[in-house]
Amino acid sequence: MKRILLVLPLILTLFSACTMPLAATPPAEMEITAVPSNTEVMLMPTEILTDEVPGMKLPAPSFESQTYIDEKYGFAFDYPLGWTVSEPMFSERATQVQFLSSPDLVNATTLPAGATRVSATVYNWDPKNDLAAAAAQWKTAWEASGFTILEEEELVLELGLPAMQFTVQTPDATIIHLVTTLGDRYLMLSGEGDPELVKEIVQRVRPISVK
Repeated sequence: MKRILLVLPLILTLFSACTMPLAATPPAEMEITAVPSNTEVMLMPTEILTDEVPGMKLPAPSFESQTYIDEKYGFAFDYPLGWTVSEPMFSERATQVQFLSSPDLVNATTLPAGATRVSATVYNWDPKNDLAAAAAQWKTAWEASGFTILEEEELVLELGLPAMQFTVQTPDATIIHLVTTLGDRYLMLSGEGDPELVKEIVQRVRPISVK
């Protein structure tokens, strides 16, 4: 696999370029470049977030956690304390941040035993606010690339946030994908390594008020 880069699946011909989630190298014109974006983020302990934001009481995670908050797009989720958070990468229609159990995983082609990495990618594409259509197009892309969808599940996350979760087998890894909507954008949380840990992390995503 190549480095973790996800690109906007605008049309089916581009889907093959983004169907190695956490791995694909996008076409040059769609590349997500590691330069600062305008995304405003904060990192803080989980207990501070849940105390300060009414209605955001989550069960305690199985890991000691820190919370990632994206104030521009309006979402937050918890990830293990001590993980490395990459600089935001962005293209015209996608913004991505990586969460790594070890800092040397950012360019790793394969994960060593015991390692886990997760990416959060916000997409701006059509159709707007249609989770079923977005999920269907990603499924088409994965299947066209010869990947196997092992599991598919509809979820309702915290604060009633609807989501679709997929477990996809590629030639190199088993990857968990969770897709949800953020207003007229889409958020995909993807991860590989420890599948149960990845599922716990991605299912802790919740919407927050955008300032």
